[in-house]
Amino acid sequence: MRYRRRLLLFLLLLPATARAAGPSIEEKAAQLLIAAADAADISTVTAAVKAGLGGVQLQWGSYSLEDTRRLTAALQEAAPGAPLFIAVDYEGGSVYVPTTLGLLELPTNMMLGAAADENNTATLFYLAGKELRRAGINLAFGPVLDVNTNPKNPIIGIRSLGSDPEQAARLGGAIINGLKAAGVVAVAKHFPGHGAAAQDSHKTLPEIALSTADLAAVHLVPFRAAIRLGVPGIMTAHILYPALDARNPATLSPAVLGGLLKRELGYGGLVFTDSLDMSAITSRRSVRKAAAAALKAGADVLLIGKADPAPVIREIAAQVRAGRISQERLDDAYARVLAAKRAAGLFSPAETSSPFDKAYVQITGDLSRRGLTLVKNDGLLPLPRDKKIAVIIFAPQRFADNAIHLYRVLLENGYQASQYLFDIRLKPGEKEQIRLAAAQADILVLGSFQWAAGQNIGQREIITELAAGKPSVLLSLMNPYDLAGYPQARAALALYGMTAPSMAAAGEALSGLLEPAGQLPVHLSK
Repeated sequence: MRYRRRLLLFLLLLPATARAAGPSIEEKAAQLLIAAADAADISTVTAAVKAGLGGVQLQWGSYSLEDTRRLTAALQEAAPGAPLFIAVDYEGGSVYVPTTLGLLELPTNMMLGAAADENNTATLFYLAGKELRRAGINLAFGPVLDVNTNPKNPIIGIRSLGSDPEQAARLGGAIINGLKAAGVVAVAKHFPGHGAAAQDSHKTLPEIALSTADLAAVHLVPFRAAIRLGVPGIMTAHILYPALDARNPATLSPAVLGGLLKRELGYGGLVFTDSLDMSAITSRRSVRKAAAAALKAGADVLLIGKADPAPVIREIAAQVRAGRISQERLDDAYARVLAAKRAAGLFSPAETSSPFDKAYVQITGDLSRRGLTLVKNDGLLPLPRDKKIAVIIFAPQRFADNAIHLYRVLLENGYQASQYLFDIRLKPGEKEQIRLAAAQADILVLGSFQWAAGQNIGQREIITELAAGKPSVLLSLMNPYDLAGYPQARAALALYGMTAPSMAAAGEALSGLLEPAGQLPVHLSK
């Protein structure tokens, strides 16, 4: 009932107030901002919420689902006017691990691209959306619609659905439809495309020197499809596209936002900036100046990261009063935000229970099995049961619980197997431990964890050494572009993400219980 009362107060009393003074410029500006906060220290953003902040992006925090629900409820209770957008980067298994916010683990986007199953993907994200709403989260920064055409892309990789723009459009549409059906605001990203980048926009401002024809033929294809589906939100890229605007990154470009996105492509939903505290932006201007420039260029919702909202609000208000940002642009963005919150049902009571967990887990497992891709098999798979197997995995320690699922499948199927987990950055003396473990086995199963090209040189060297010495299966645990670096391996599987279901599926493939049917969603160098 509290949300219904708020709806009446906000929609009925505000017009009465508007006849006198109406919401101030500062109040309108505050509604456009989403600030980031770690779940473990939400107090830093609570004061801003009480002052009228439009939304909160929850970042890392080892919380149970109940903890998250209490946290989001407390934030909504603190909001004095319109309900908050409460958002997460819920784009796939590469971003969230099971200890984060109590949310179930998704397959990575590239894993979904390998499975190429639109129906199950839509169902999965409907169930995922139900879980998000149950936790009090109403906005997801996803799907990633970047077409990953650059194998050396340092930040997209397995976050992409692949290098085929039509498939990215189909599967991206399935994700959007699933989230929309669950009542979650989907925000497709990163317009007009981050997949050809060679640099990480968290660290610098990338430049993509593609023609408008190339952009239209490849990178805009998924976004056009999303617009046709009525995607409620699109996020900008902090990337310079000289063919579109030689001076401004897309986030700050009137030509890209007001021109290409809104006028040429006819997009009428909310335009979100990527986080304005990333180095691609802050290396050239402050967050407050960037927020004002983005609003003027056509952005409606301004992600300010962990920056203080107060100076951003003051800067926008000052520029509106000085005429550098028109009152009409501010009013348009403000109206769009309120309309989107009403359309998403944020004034309605939140759902607190769900019968969908079993179906969610089932479909996640099905998609992980379907996406598993057999890239090479020189007569080594399935593994013989009369040989000693050493499973040597290189991955961050936070994935240790997931790694065990492969080992469990091997043991349950009668294999003499030992498993070892080493960090991707080896410590002194660990290479000798690895060599000793390998010497005691007949066959090696080697897990390569690579986020982007050029990383993990020590891991690459030891895997190359081991694969040259004994019959080996190479597991590409994350970015499949690493597969080309290990020609010595007699067999190779691409998992596209080190999730629990993908590791179990790999164990089944090694044991002969599963015949991998996934197709590589990207092109690998020979």
